[in-house]
Amino acid sequence: MNFAVVEDSRSQAEVLKALLKSEGHQVEVFPDGKSCIEALQTRSFDFFIIDWILPDIGGDEVLRHVREKYGWDVPVVFCTGRTDEEAASDILRLGADDYIPKPIRYMEFMARIHALLRRRQPRAVTVQFGSIEIDMEGRRIKLAGVEVDLTQREFELAVILLHNVGRVLSRDELLTSVWARDAGVDTRTVDTHASRLRKKLGLAGESGLMLSSVYGQGYRLDNVHQG
Repeated sequence: MNFAVVEDSRSQAEVLKALLKSEGHQVEVFPDGKSCIEALQTRSFDFFIIDWILPDIGGDEVLRHVREKYGWDVPVVFCTGRTDEEAASDILRLGADDYIPKPIRYMEFMARIHALLRRRQPRAVTVQFGSIEIDMEGRRIKLAGVEVDLTQREFELAVILLHNVGRVLSRDELLTSVWARDAGVDTRTVDTHASRLRKKLGLAGESGLMLSSVYGQGYRLDNVHQG
């Protein structure tokens, strides 16, 4: 993915650039809004990260140009020092996909980027994992051909786990990805939902997959080789 980072703080921009490049992305940094808008005439980007307050023009002006060129096909995330409800409402109403409060918490930053990328990636209508089948478009999951009744959050957590088989996912990462906008939710909620999924989807090995709690880290879903 080709990222555009519009940020006038050089140190902040370099940290974001390093984080994104560590995930294999290409990154171009712009110190102000006008240089980014000018670049839109000759270059293409897949994702924009924009500081709300820039030295020359407002971040909303950059967003307007991005939407004029790409429509709604490209994710836009704002970074802002304003965290009041009115500012958040303004940013989202103007057409941003998400916003990240400053000072930026980098684990949360990457989790939010991953969440947006997952939502934008085209997926097959159905995906099979062991005896579990996910219908991404219909937001349904079947176990051994039988549909399982899941809540919205259970479904979202299941999709993240199933698309990261073999990888340890921290509770904070899961919490941010699934419950990013829910106030008053803590990591115990992740544990509760993981326990429910283990029972509903046969993640104790019956489905061909095993969900394990990794002490002090989070959860890992592994394939089980059944004899």
